[in-house]
Amino acid sequence: MLLLALDTALGAASAAILDTETGEVVARLSEPMERGHAERLMPLVADLAAGAGIKLRAVGRFAATVGPGSFTGLRVAVAAARAMALAAGGDAVGIATLDALAAPLLDGPGRRHVLAAIDARHGHVYASFVGADGSLLREAGYWPAAEAAALAAAHGATLTGPGLAVVQAAWPPGTPPPAESAPAAYPDIGWVARLGARAAPATAPCRPLYLKAADAKPQLRPQRRPAVAP
Repeated sequence: MLLLALDTALGAASAAILDTETGEVVARLSEPMERGHAERLMPLVADLAAGAGIKLRAVGRFAATVGPGSFTGLRVAVAAARAMALAAGGDAVGIATLDALAAPLLDGPGRRHVLAAIDARHGHVYASFVGADGSLLREAGYWPAAEAAALAAAHGATLTGPGLAVVQAAWPPGTPPPAESAPAAYPDIGWVARLGARAAPATAPCRPLYLKAADAKPQLRPQRRPAVAP
């Protein structure tokens, strides 16, 4: 089966095609960008499929990063994956952005615990803490950066993700520096595809994952002045 993976959650628009029978990433494209994901994703997918000589109707599964990430950006890949799955008669799965960031560091020898972090501003990060064996040691959440740093320092964890600098800046004084840092501004789309192949639609739905409400305040309705009697 062929799988198409999509990511627009962070600082890039990315797509990859995976052959699930061989585990080979057949084709991949990533374009760093802070905005404009909605305009660029589908042309990028078309370029990817054309370059690989693959028709999208031959794809049986679609995977998208579902967050945390840009409040509106991540919805681009989610909506595209769901729409293409419906058109192709395939299924769609969602991959947590933090899982995709951590995955490359949990493959191969010499593995450590991994703290994956995304800058959530205001001294906080979206983060998850994964054991060297791939087990989830702490659920993904919206954490104070100092709390994430203390957890990573206590366990000698590898740091990764676009929130890496925020965690480093909050590092506990008097403790050894991070054992290892692996900068990553956005997920490796090949790993989004691999995780998508292992996921099941029932347990990994393709819908946005928000760990914190949007930083938006409801607009107050202007009060009407009482009518003045003549």
